[in-house]
Amino acid sequence: MKKFVLELYHRKKNWVIGIGLLLFLNIISFAGIAFFQRPALEHKRALATERQKDLDALTGGDVSAVYRVGKSDLGKLQAMIPPKRRFAPLLGEIMESTTVCRISTESLTYKPEYLRERKLLAYRIALSVNGRYASLRCFLYEMQTKKELLVIDGITLKSDDPYAENVSMELKLTAYLRDEA
Repeated sequence: MKKFVLELYHRKKNWVIGIGLLLFLNIISFAGIAFFQRPALEHKRALATERQKDLDALTGGDVSAVYRVGKSDLGKLQAMIPPKRRFAPLLGEIMESTTVCRISTESLTYKPEYLRERKLLAYRIALSVNGRYASLRCFLYEMQTKKELLVIDGITLKSDDPYAENVSMELKLTAYLRDEA
């Protein structure tokens, strides 16, 4: 029997070495799964269970209610975005706000940008105005309380004379409008 096994080993030496190598790699793979991947998987499952419990605690177990509220909020946000034909009246309202707050406008420029993934037009507006500090605060309040989706991107205040109350302001705005095409 021993002679038969030795003879088989010599004839099929490459096959036996190959099978032994594959068996060794298989044992190493199972050891890696058992010692490294399984604990990591259990940790991830525990985190997922904990997060699900936190979500259930926040929503009272009703995830559909959170979805409905989120959908309602998105609807309200969409209603705040005027169509693109409202851009000229929006500029008129901005200029009217400068008159109401008693500030003078030096320049107003805008540059449209199309946001394809959102199907929106973003108008980047740069506005230079002068006036008293209180008047500029009034104007900023007017811009913040517009019902349209108007975002203040940046403000730069500058006063050349420390004794005069005249302040220059550079205001960068973005107005979002729906593209109805």
